[in-house]
Amino acid sequence: MVAAGLLVLVGLVTAVFLWSHAGRGLSATVTSYKALPGSAGLVGFTVYKQDGQRVSCRVVAQDQYTDVVGSVDVTVPAAGSQVSLTVTVPTRGHAVNFVVDSCRVLS
Repeated sequence: MVAAGLLVLVGLVTAVFLWSHAGRGLSATVTSYKALPGSAGLVGFTVYKQDGQRVSCRVVAQDQYTDVVGSVDVTVPAAGSQVSLTVTVPTRGHAVNFVVDSCRVLS
């Protein structure tokens, strides 16, 4: 009976530990964007990551139908756990929305 209780306690502690660290992953948020005259857009975004990780993020421009009309891959420096950047995304059509499509840790 005591062993079963101890096993449940260890399981709960492990679950809480894993849950509390799950939110510390890699994420990014667009903070601003502006379609520029011609065929480009200016996008501000913030990447949340572990300090010391070099990251690559793909920023995508979308048209009114959410079709991709442009993208750029951006390398985020390793220093800092919250890094804000501004990039120009070249487009081949009129963009109405910009998103950070994906981010990955570089080895």
